[in-house]
Amino acid sequence: MRSMYVLRTVTGILGAAAMLWSQAAPTTAIRAGKLFDPKSGQMLANQVVLIQGERIMGVGPAASVPIPAGAKLIDLSRATVLPGLIDGHLHLTDAAGGLQHQMIVALHSATESLKAGYTTQVVQGTHGGGFADVELKRAIEQGLVQGPRLLPAGPILAITAPGAGPYPLEVKPSEVEIVKDGPDALRAGVRELAHYGADHVKIHTTGAFYFKPNGEMVNQALPSLEELKAVVDEAHRRGMFVASHTYGGDGLKWAIEAGVDDIQHATAATDEDIKMILKKNLPVTSTILDHRQDEPGDLKQWAPYSRWRLVEQTWKKMLKAGVRLGYGSGSTPVSNGQGRIFNAECNCSHGVQSEMFPILVSWGATPLYTLRMATTVNAEIIHWQDKVGTIEKGKFADLIATSGDPLQDITEMQRVKFVMKGGAVVKDDLSAHNDETLKNAAK
Repeated sequence: MRSMYVLRTVTGILGAAAMLWSQAAPTTAIRAGKLFDPKSGQMLANQVVLIQGERIMGVGPAASVPIPAGAKLIDLSRATVLPGLIDGHLHLTDAAGGLQHQMIVALHSATESLKAGYTTQVVQGTHGGGFADVELKRAIEQGLVQGPRLLPAGPILAITAPGAGPYPLEVKPSEVEIVKDGPDALRAGVRELAHYGADHVKIHTTGAFYFKPNGEMVNQALPSLEELKAVVDEAHRRGMFVASHTYGGDGLKWAIEAGVDDIQHATAATDEDIKMILKKNLPVTSTILDHRQDEPGDLKQWAPYSRWRLVEQTWKKMLKAGVRLGYGSGSTPVSNGQGRIFNAECNCSHGVQSEMFPILVSWGATPLYTLRMATTVNAEIIHWQDKVGTIEKGKFADLIATSGDPLQDITEMQRVKFVMKGGAVVKDDLSAHNDETLKNAAK
């Protein structure tokens, strides 16, 4: 009883301290010429957003939301303000060098994408970086470094898959993934991830692939259905969701049946697969820029067939069928010379993933649809709809801004000029210019 009393007392003190801090936190007011509301699909004119600490305290028309005396004013009255973007599939580390190198690469990758407007990032496996993504998340939350909101997966959970690995004669090489076989062992792998701070589980359900002469893509299934069911069940017991690398074939069918929470890619989904995805109301996050980057290698082996060409066909079918489609880039660091390069000019993929927006529009999506993918849809997929995805009272003050209107010109998303995460300005190429313009006009 005494321990319970102490716990309640401490909790009360902390709660009171948090309330006092919130009341003492300075207020920031943002004047938005246009403000994008993903729920209504509208661009709201002449809005004011009030921010205290890291949360939004109010939002509405300038005529009905007075700016408190002494508030810091950020003038974006000539800009379009949107919720911070969510990248549902990226990698921050590159398996090169030691832990120190991994942490530097992870921080660089995360901040480059943050400056491009991706205030929330879902790390889909560290690719040899151990738990570097978890450690970076902790450092950001502790205020040691500035960075985005991270949902780390840690190492990918995998079975012993066919391959060409060297047999360890004297010294066993370090594993880049947590390798487990059988339902019970995979459950233990999920518990290990949870123990070390991963927010979700990333697992490969398909591996090696090839294209037949008729264009059919053949994908090797990895875990059995029973193994996948065990992973999903154990993850849900631990309050985690499961994302899978999945192209097609039995690996996709089993992922659907097991109820994987977010199927990544679904590159070779059949009409029957799409029907089952709809029946279970599962989301699919198809990365496309990585397929585009791998196009030359695919064509060298299987021309005229490739993942890039197949994912376009599949994505269009899923869009038409009404599948919940998430936004994920597949960005990777390129410091080891092997990462994917989405943009040759900057030799990078982090920070330029918004090249996806106009591509998806060219595939038949409306600009509104793509913006919802990267905001409200992704927020629901990661179960953060009460925290991010819209500019609403009580949510994190994660906002971005562009000069023009992305609903009219979706390429504006490639030119994000203002980024705020949790009430802190990360990038501002707009408000200072606006202030100078207003001063000159007043002369």
